[in-house]
Amino acid sequence: MITIISIVAGLSVLAAAYHPLMPIILQSEQHALFSGRTMLITMKDRETAQMKTFPVNYLREGDMVYIGSDFGWEKHLEGGAEVTMLIQGTEYTGWATPILDDPERSSAGFRKLRPWTYMRAEWTGAVFVEVKIQDQTQDNKS
Repeated sequence: MITIISIVAGLSVLAAAYHPLMPIILQSEQHALFSGRTMLITMKDRETAQMKTFPVNYLREGDMVYIGSDFGWEKHLEGGAEVTMLIQGTEYTGWATPILDDPERSSAGFRKLRPWTYMRAEWTGAVFVEVKIQDQTQDNKS
């Protein structure tokens, strides 16, 4: 029974992270409804130099933020890149690094980030991303 609840909870978090309205909700005063597990990450598109923003699930531990990329946006971070994150109404800058060449580290990261669906991440080729927070940019809380 607990396993079923964990799976349903995990799927609802993933569905919430990729809903088209999620960026609007996370930037609003009602962000607390979802911002405990979902944040916005903004990075420069390597091909067009335009800024791109994606809602993602995350886990924060101190000055580190762990993220899973299921849809290929991590390609803009290869080799490391500066990002902006909106986490629980506060904007941070950080240095993001996709973990591409260390399967054990990636697997351990997904086990922490998505304990109920980590195997799905491995099966689908999702990429684990680590972000070191450099600075709190702005507090957007009301």
